Amino acid sequence: MLPEKHTSNLRKFEYIFIVVLIIAIPLIFFRPSVTGFVASDTKAQILNIVLSDSQAFDLKSTSGEPIYISSFSMSGDITGEGDAAVYLVNGATRSLVYSNVGQKRKPSLITGAATGIAAAHAVEIEQNNQSIIVEEGKKLTWPGNLGENSASGSFTAVCMDSCYLDASNFTANNFELQVFVEPGTTFKLQEILYTIG
Repeated sequence: MLPEKHTSNLRKFEYIFIVVLIIAIPLIFFRPSVTGFVASDTKAQILNIVLSDSQAFDLKSTSGEPIYISSFSMSGDITGEGDAAVYLVNGATRSLVYSNVGQKRKPSLITGAATGIAAAHAVEIEQNNQSIIVEEGKKLTWPGNLGENSASGSFTAVCMDSCYLDASNFTANNFELQVFVEPGTTFKLQEILYTIG
């Protein structure tokens, strides 16, 4: 048998060990993260643009002052078997926003007049709070096959390389949105979502 002093020290060690385990196990299994609040100015604009050819759109600051687009995503729908890709461009810098190449096929789940009513209501709300004016730009030439396994169907709030944009590359008065659509495919750009800041 151990002397009382050693037993007391052993008990203290056991209690400390149990407390450390109680704290460590949730940290190991749940992997908590610290999320801070960052003020940002996120906008959504309903466009409802339907394209069957490649097209560029000019995105201009409503204030005429340079703006920093820190994030850019979009929602829409693709009909047909062809490729489609959308890039946000500022000068020589180009960021992929969306591509259906290599995506799983999924059907469009929303059809009919219900979307038209919702979209008309959203346009009325968002037009008063927009930071970007979208204007039709030049026609683009289809660059050719973009890859294998193109998917049709709807997509929502997708940003591929444009989820986090660098301020040094995406601060300007004007940007270009390049939409490449393979002939025989229809691309509907329903909405753009972007964060200023």
